[in-house]
Amino acid sequence: MLLLLSLVINEVGSLGQDSGWVEIFNNGNSPENLNGYFLVTKNRVLPLSGVINPGEYKVFHIGLSMNSDSVSLKNGSITIDSYSWISLPSSGSVGRYPDGSGGFRIFLVPTPGRKNELPSSLDEQSWGKIKALFGPRR
Repeated sequence: MLLLLSLVINEVGSLGQDSGWVEIFNNGNSPENLNGYFLVTKNRVLPLSGVINPGEYKVFHIGLSMNSDSVSLKNGSITIDSYSWISLPSSGSVGRYPDGSGGFRIFLVPTPGRKNELPSSLDEQSWGKIKALFGPRR
């Protein structure tokens, strides 16, 4: 059974080392008050505020590590949604397709604050294969 959450992490993007953004999408049918919600990474906690209307996107800037990090959307101590990665693309983003309910894909063109679009995306498995072929050698 697929559980549709009202609020989801919809897209994550890097702005360079230790800097990035997280897009929250309201997948529900009513406005959600963000007071009491937090974005949590390995090293940071960002309290959220305001209201997000149905079908609306909100972008929050938070420190993100490009390598091996995660972000969680929490309401108090309850984890609402989360996403973790081994590596974020240095340009582009990682987001759900379709918005709010789909799996995470690599987007060659980030879409913060608006609908995620194809065809400029790769699924995570393809991105991993490309990185293995052309990434830095250890």
